[in-house]
Amino acid sequence: MQQAPPQRMLSLVRDHWAIENKLHYRRDGSLGEDACQTRTGPVPSLLAQLNSAVLSLMDRAGVGNVARQMRYFDAHPEQALALVLSGSCSVY
Repeated sequence: MQQAPPQRMLSLVRDHWAIENKLHYRRDGSLGEDACQTRTGPVPSLLAQLNSAVLSLMDRAGVGNVARQMRYFDAHPEQALALVLSGSCSVY
């Protein structure tokens, strides 16, 4: 069995945590997926797909802080609708 050189191991670890920070943390921390109590039927899958769509739209709009943008959308729902309909909005 061969061992990977240290630089390759570092790259693998960084890539893993990049995925964790980019996707899983945003889904759980910003969108509250882990706190969702829905466990049966098609609803959990549908909610996961909606969360993916929300994150994709925010990435496309250049949102750097999803939690802050969600708070902004709570106060300005017309901007959330603009993002859904046109793909652009005020980014904060």
